[in-house]
Amino acid sequence: MKTLARILVGLIFSTTIFAQSPSELGVAAIGYVVSDIGASEFFYTDIIGMVPAGEFSLDEAWSKDAGVANGKPFSVKMFKMVDAPSATILKLAYFETMEDRPNQSGVDQSAGVNYLTLHYSTEEFYQVVERVKRAEIEVLGWVKRESYQLVFIKDPDGLFVELVGPPD
Repeated sequence: MKTLARILVGLIFSTTIFAQSPSELGVAAIGYVVSDIGASEFFYTDIIGMVPAGEFSLDEAWSKDAGVANGKPFSVKMFKMVDAPSATILKLAYFETMEDRPNQSGVDQSAGVNYLTLHYSTEEFYQVVERVKRAEIEVLGWVKRESYQLVFIKDPDGLFVELVGPPD
């Protein structure tokens, strides 16, 4: 009976510790405006391996009230690395028309969000790298260290994407 009581107390304790509210999770979502939602959706799902997490559209009134899109309506498709409630969401926003992102040769070219970091298990890392190669996406660099390895590529809009995996 004491063993059963210990198990129940342990379960209640671990559930309490690991149950987090949205405000405790930190970054809930990252919003990124893309110029071609089709190309971006393919990149982030079929190449990177993210899973769809929903979508929505916002009208002119919402855009005006929010004060962030100059009154232009837009839509958002959401993706996650894993299908878990606490996973950070990548929100790809898109408009009817959008200017291309300026081409950057490195993350040192301008202030602002210049790269996205994604972590993988060893098996997932090599699967993503293989998909990158098959899609003929340029590998900008591959760093191998004792405790990690990473590959830099660019997404369809030129945002640097850092793929991080365990060492060989």
